[in-house]
Amino acid sequence: MIKNLFSDLRSLAGTTLMNLLAALFMVQLLFIVGVGGVHDSELCISLGLSLQYLRVSVVCWLAAMCHHLYATVASLPSRDDPPTYLKYSLFAWGAPLITLLGAIHIQRQEKNDIWNVKDLTPFNCWFLGAKATVYTYGLPIIVLLLISGYYLVKAAIVSRYTCSMQLEVKQREKMKRRRSLQLVLFLKICMIIGLIAGCGIAARVWKVPVFWAIFCTGHSLQGLCVAVSVACNCHIVKVYSRKQKQSKQQIAKSSSMQLLAPQPDPV
Repeated sequence: MIKNLFSDLRSLAGTTLMNLLAALFMVQLLFIVGVGGVHDSELCISLGLSLQYLRVSVVCWLAAMCHHLYATVASLPSRDDPPTYLKYSLFAWGAPLITLLGAIHIQRQEKNDIWNVKDLTPFNCWFLGAKATVYTYGLPIIVLLLISGYYLVKAAIVSRYTCSMQLEVKQREKMKRRRSLQLVLFLKICMIIGLIAGCGIAARVWKVPVFWAIFCTGHSLQGLCVAVSVACNCHIVKVYSRKQKQSKQQIAKSSSMQLLAPQPDPV
């Protein structure tokens, strides 16, 4: 399945995607463990801390992917160098630690005993209270999604300008379709992650059962939805590229001038 997602996992785009999917599936695994509540207080708090860290890390990797897409479209220098991946890793795996420490601090101010799992059981050991949810989960998610959207808009603008510079019509249309597929894919991922996170915030702050049910359902499917979206996108790009190559090879190998002749005008 992984090989079908990206044909070249050695590229930075493929590596960042694998990190995003890994974070999504680790979140789902821990979420399943906490379904129904865990009576051991230490295990429940450990699950809550891990979930808080990984949920923010998912959106950090999404922001890193959007930045790399913009860097690729804009042809920025050293966009695929190893130091760039190191920066992405430090950001996506390190920044969530700040929100995690902030969540622990706020949670201790709200409740002196954070080891009491009585209030955590209905929320699958998600330890955040209303205030901690808003300031250490909701706000970081919103900021990261806005950053992702900012880079997607910049990538769309640069892509349109770059495509307009192409003189050949076929090459220009090919670039437009390829960039459009990439932008739509990233927009889908942002919408999936953003909507599910929004339902989780609403359920934790306002304690609405409907939002919690939507969050649990979406949470269990978001990793699969993202993986399928990427696989379908890559399959479409490969099929389109294969058709372009076949048409070029057919023109190159054929000795008939009919292939090079223009189509007759309709009568």
